[in-house]
Amino acid sequence: MGDADFVRGLSCGIVKHLPRQFILRAYEERDREAVRQICCETADAGDPMNDWFPDREIFADLLMRYYTDWEPLSSLVAVAEGRVVGYLMGCRNTRRFRWAMALWIVPLTLLKALARGTLWHPKVRALLWANRHVSLWRGRVSLDGYPAHLHINLRRNYRSLHIGQHLFDQWLFEAKRGGIRGIHVGVNAGNAGGCRFFEALGFCALGRQICLRLPGNEQPIETVIYGLQLGDN
Repeated sequence: MGDADFVRGLSCGIVKHLPRQFILRAYEERDREAVRQICCETADAGDPMNDWFPDREIFADLLMRYYTDWEPLSSLVAVAEGRVVGYLMGCRNTRRFRWAMALWIVPLTLLKALARGTLWHPKVRALLWANRHVSLWRGRVSLDGYPAHLHINLRRNYRSLHIGQHLFDQWLFEAKRGGIRGIHVGVNAGNAGGCRFFEALGFCALGRQICLRLPGNEQPIETVIYGLQLGDN
């Protein structure tokens, strides 16, 4: 199954009425600002990122721009009361994601941050200094066999309603039909609820890697990398 078939699978027959009148559907361009907002509101193990990064525009560009601008047709949203309350942003090929981030998204975002003055903000300067010795490449977990990845977040008042599981189940169904052989996710090690969520879905911990060091904290934030082999199912 090619990309177009995978996209059609996400787009067709996906509307589901869940408890409290939730609807799942394919991500659309009109959802862009909503998913970026949710990302910023939940980035710190389910809490907002404002305490350590001052510019939501730049933060959302770094975390969400690939999914919304480069591979929007691999994502889903949950809608309630007329607004997006959660999302699953998917990527079928993590190598392509890394290429796009390294050559396009990160450089352009840095230029944008310079133009907005974000890089000179005291919080950003403190964050950069705290991470001056942190290498994102050191100790990287091998993802052989897990080429796809996904990213799920929900607004606080809509958690514990199984919306995340419904989003995942739909994406997983189409991933299997599309021949994807394995997927991985990264979860903040301090997010116990997030770890339990993916473990309950059958993911296995592949290892940990340093993600970030916050100013004033001796211990860096670690990300637990989980993987799920799809095999021939």
